[in-house]
Amino acid sequence: MKILIVSQYFYPENFRINTISRELVKRGYDVTVLTAYPQYPIGRIYDGYGFDIPYEKEWNGVKIHRVKTYPRGKNPLGLLRNCTSFVSSANRWVKQCKETFDAVFVFETSPVTVGLPAVSYKKKFGAPIYFYLQDLWPESVHEVMGIRFPPLTWVINRIVNKIYTNSDKILCTSRGVVRNLEDKGVEKEKLVYWPQFCQEPAKEEKPAAYTEDSFNITFTGNIGDAQGLDLLVDAAKELEKENIRWYLVGDGRARERICEKVKAQKLEDKVIFIGRVSESEANAYVQHADCAYLSFQNNPLFNIIVPAKLQTYLACGAPILAAAGGETAQLIQEAGCGIAVAAQKDDLVQAVRKMLSLAPQQRQKMGEAARKYSQTHFDQECLLSQLEELMFPTTKSDK
Repeated sequence: MKILIVSQYFYPENFRINTISRELVKRGYDVTVLTAYPQYPIGRIYDGYGFDIPYEKEWNGVKIHRVKTYPRGKNPLGLLRNCTSFVSSANRWVKQCKETFDAVFVFETSPVTVGLPAVSYKKKFGAPIYFYLQDLWPESVHEVMGIRFPPLTWVINRIVNKIYTNSDKILCTSRGVVRNLEDKGVEKEKLVYWPQFCQEPAKEEKPAAYTEDSFNITFTGNIGDAQGLDLLVDAAKELEKENIRWYLVGDGRARERICEKVKAQKLEDKVIFIGRVSESEANAYVQHADCAYLSFQNNPLFNIIVPAKLQTYLACGAPILAAAGGETAQLIQEAGCGIAVAAQKDDLVQAVRKMLSLAPQQRQKMGEAARKYSQTHFDQECLLSQLEELMFPTTKSDK
């Protein structure tokens, strides 16, 4: 059986689509990825890649087709050019494509327009679409980017409806997203709750950046506006007399602005920017942290979304400190793996002091609860088997 994966992001960018595609190959499927040139989250094409530079045509058995896409840069106009150029280039690839696939799997982080080339392929060859929805549009445009221009919203809704209508199944990372789509009138039969997975990573050595005498709080992943990391800096300033160090492992569009805020508050010795590292290095920072931190902007959209980094934190067995509500807070409470509070400075400061006051054995129990919850609810092999059964319910034995 042959699968076409459509994703703007792929290796060497660090997204779970890398694991999904690699593991499908291991299960005997012929997998091809239609993607762009790597540029996330820095907003420019990675060194060693370019439109006139040959790229790898295969990775871990996964065939790769890269199409020319404008880098997103650091502003809304750049994002618009980025998503429209990917759609245009990918549609040209579909038009020229003569290869038939048995299924199309769309990995949708923003922008939602990544689904349009899959629709084009379905109209040409009739292959079913499995749309893995991780970011809601137009809500993301309204709440994260602050853009509320009615004509643009009308266009986005037309695009979203076209993608949802042509999708055979829409895989949702949270039950809140399922309810949201039901309320919008999407057919219930199309909607599938399929959360992010994460296998327990290998134990890594303690990062050299960590000090023995400080309480280490670590954030990993995209440093963007949606993560609301101004709150972290505000809390660090309030707690600067405490022996606490905050580590930001990753990169993104908001990093420069957050870094300037840290400098303005004279917190360079309290808030440390590690930068973009490998997946194993990022896991090391989480595994050896006194607690792992996540946050969202304070708006209703994020009450129904569960961030992918939460599954990573759980699998790494880290106590979790979250400035977030909704399903994220409910999950942390249900797992008994940490503390979740509203995305407000006073609440976060109080939560940090509570975490700091706990005995190491208490935080260790939180970490053990996190790992156990991950194994029970987000096991990689179990969830990939569910995906396999969803796409090929009667032909699994004939690939």
